[in-house]
Amino acid sequence: MTNTLKRRFIIFTMMAVTCLLVFIVLAINGLNWVMLEHQSDMMMKILIDSDGAFHKMDFNRPPPFSGPLDMDRMRSSRFFTVLSDANGNIIDVDIAQISSINYETAKSYALAVLKANKESGRMDGYTFATKKMGSNRLTFFMDMSGQNESFYRILFASSAIAALCWFVILIIVILLSGKVIRPVLEGIAKQKQFITNAGHEMKTPLAIIQSNNDAMALIHGENKYNVNIRTQTKRLDVLMSNLLMLSKLDEDVPLPAESVNISETATEVLSVYQDYARTRKLHFTVRIESDITILINRESFRQILTILLDNALKYTPDNGYILFLLVRNGRHIQIIEENTCDASLEPDPERLFERFYRGDSARTQSREFSGYGIGLSAARAICVNFGGKLTAEYPSAESIRFTAIL
Repeated sequence: MTNTLKRRFIIFTMMAVTCLLVFIVLAINGLNWVMLEHQSDMMMKILIDSDGAFHKMDFNRPPPFSGPLDMDRMRSSRFFTVLSDANGNIIDVDIAQISSINYETAKSYALAVLKANKESGRMDGYTFATKKMGSNRLTFFMDMSGQNESFYRILFASSAIAALCWFVILIIVILLSGKVIRPVLEGIAKQKQFITNAGHEMKTPLAIIQSNNDAMALIHGENKYNVNIRTQTKRLDVLMSNLLMLSKLDEDVPLPAESVNISETATEVLSVYQDYARTRKLHFTVRIESDITILINRESFRQILTILLDNALKYTPDNGYILFLLVRNGRHIQIIEENTCDASLEPDPERLFERFYRGDSARTQSREFSGYGIGLSAARAICVNFGGKLTAEYPSAESIRFTAIL
């Protein structure tokens, strides 16, 4: 239990930390990218307004969300211009502001833009824009490698810092997890101790009540009061047994296992229920694959079957059907119990595994063998203890199916 709670606390905490750090990194780099894009757009606008001539540039309106643009920054930018006529012929190429581009390369870029017939866009790490100058067309190309390098540097730095913070927080959470969950463990331990003590203390009075009730029935004869007392004491005895078993299973202590022929065990358990089903005119179909042997606790396996079949008999109306299958499915053993029911009683079958949950309490109480709503949760806990699972579903509007995989 301690290790399970620690693991869950660490996982949930680090999931929250991961989401927070990812959001921070994305927010920082997203904002940085927007600012860089806005700055490059402003620089391109200044180039277009000044026709690429430095002496015509106007810096009186600084762009928002970025530092003010000045002549030094514009002169440090790398760009080239290409002037073409209405027929697409190159008239002039200005590559004085960039050294990595020659005349032919600049000309090929301009021809590609003219062929695409675009006013602005990106091409091979350059952002471009065109301006009409009479019948001619002036195309500006600005190198974006500096902006990209700046963006990736910040992205790498922020990601590295976030990763470092994640590992530091992980170490802190691991070191503090024991102290954080200690009050929870103490509360759970007290609760389990209370259930265990109460269970053992109640068994003796229940046994005395039952023996006295039997004695009264022998002396004064059987009557409805004796029957009711016997029925309710049996229910209480089953309740305390299930609570004690759940308390033990919650401690994550593996149950003792042995090699059990579950085909034979299932056949023994089913014989009693088949007889009772016949008295209620239920259609009981059974298919048990022979000689299935697994490592399991015999009594726990019998309890799984008993819980599923008790539940089926309680909720299957007269003339309904019950289907029970025990088969091999690859490396697993599959137990399927399906019976007629009213699916409208509980739309979500998973709720049936909640402790003390009963979707139809009035009808449950009217049955002689009514329960307290912990049987299915106990069956699931047993399956989990042996590395399996127990699920529920509605294959149709009038039936429910429980599937245990071991």
